[in-house]
Amino acid sequence: MTPFFELRVALRYLRSSRSDKRRLSLNTVISVAGVTVGVAALMATLGVMTGFQHKLRSKILGVNSHIVLTDGRGSAIPDPAQIEKVVASIPGVTALSPFIVGQAMISADKTVSGTVIRGVDPAHESLVTRIDRYMVEGHLSDLSRDRTPKPEDLPGVILGSDLADRLGVDVGDKVDLISPTGTPSAFGMIPKIRHFQVAGIFKSGLYEYDNTLALLEIGQAARFLGLPQGSVTGLEIRVHDIFAATDMAHRIGKKLGFPYWARSWLEMNKNLFSALMLEKLVMFIILVLIVLVASFNIVSTLSMIVIDKGKEIAILKTMGASNRQVMSIFILDGLLIGGFGTFLGLPLGYFITFLLEHYYTLPNDVYFVSHIPVIIRMRDLLAVSLSAVGISFLATIYPSRQAARLNPVDALRYE
Repeated sequence: MTPFFELRVALRYLRSSRSDKRRLSLNTVISVAGVTVGVAALMATLGVMTGFQHKLRSKILGVNSHIVLTDGRGSAIPDPAQIEKVVASIPGVTALSPFIVGQAMISADKTVSGTVIRGVDPAHESLVTRIDRYMVEGHLSDLSRDRTPKPEDLPGVILGSDLADRLGVDVGDKVDLISPTGTPSAFGMIPKIRHFQVAGIFKSGLYEYDNTLALLEIGQAARFLGLPQGSVTGLEIRVHDIFAATDMAHRIGKKLGFPYWARSWLEMNKNLFSALMLEKLVMFIILVLIVLVASFNIVSTLSMIVIDKGKEIAILKTMGASNRQVMSIFILDGLLIGGFGTFLGLPLGYFITFLLEHYYTLPNDVYFVSHIPVIIRMRDLLAVSLSAVGISFLATIYPSRQAARLNPVDALRYE
C-alpha cells in the first residue's frame, strides 16, 4: 500500500460517484452543512452569553467596589483610618474609600419613594468605582463643591436616573430625605427631615441601582443617619485582579479578624452569576444537540458509502488492506466532514455575531445595553471545535466497524 493511501481513498469516497467525480456527493454536502449550522449556532450563542455576562459584571463593578469590608455585627467602624492602614499594607490592594450606607424615604412635591443612601468620599470614590463615568448630569465632585457662597445653600445629593424620573426632579431641584428612625422630642419620636439639592444624576443601566440609590457626601450621610463623628459603615476596596477578589477578601478578613467581614463582588452577587453560568452551560448542552443531530447525517452517509463501495472495499482487502486500515478510511471520512463543517461554521458564527452586535438594537427601557454585546473567547472556540470534531468521530465508529467486518468473499460473490 502506498503512503497515506487511507486519506486518498477517504477523499475519493466523499466525492460523487456519477459524471463529475471531482464534486462532493450530495450526502457529503448535507452532512457538512449540518455540522456547519450547528457550530455557527453554538458559537454565536456562547459569544452573546459571554458578552452579556461581561457587560453585567462591568456594570456591577462600575457601581460597587471589588471588595466591601464591614462590621459583621452590623455596627459602624469607629476608627476607619487604622483599618485602612492595615488593609492598604496587604499586597494586591490598590485603593480604598470609606462609605456609609443606610435607608430613608425621599420626597419631592407629592411623590415619595424609598431609597438607599450611600455616603461617599468624592475625592476617593472614583478610585474604587466607576460611578463618575455613569454621570449623565453633574459631577461626583459636586457633592463637596460649594455651588454658592450663601450660608443657606443646601447640601447636594446625586440620584439614580429612574429615581429622579419617578420623583420628577432634575439638577438644581430640592428634595427631602426622611429618616425612618425619627428624632426624639418632647412630643415623642418625630420624623427627621433634611433638605437637599439635586447635584447630579447617574445612569448605570442596572435598574436596582438607578431606581433606589442616592449618593451623599460622607459627612452629610453620617449626620443624617446619626452616626458618631468619624465613624463609617465600611470600606470599599479595589484590588489588582478582580478574579482573585474572593481570595483577597478571605485574606483581609483573616488578617483583621472578628468582627470584620470582607466580601468580594462575586460573593455579593453569587446567585446572579451562578444563574448566568448555569444558563450558559445549559445552552451549550442544548446547542450541542444540533451538532449531535448533524452527526446522524454522518452515520447515514458513511453507511451508504459502505453499502455502495462494498466491492471496492472487498478489493482493497484482497490486495492486503487490514481491517484497521479500512476502519481508518471511514474514520477519516467522518473527521473530514466534521473538520470541514467546523472550519466553515466558526467564521459563519463570527459573521452572525458581527451582524447582531452592529445592526441589531435593543430597547433601552428594557435592557441595560442598546446593542447586543459579543465576546468570543479562545476557550469557547476550543470547546465548540472539540465538541463538533469529537461528535463527528463518534459518528464514524459504527460505519467503520461495519466496513472492517465486510467479508470480501460475500462482497464479490455476485459480481
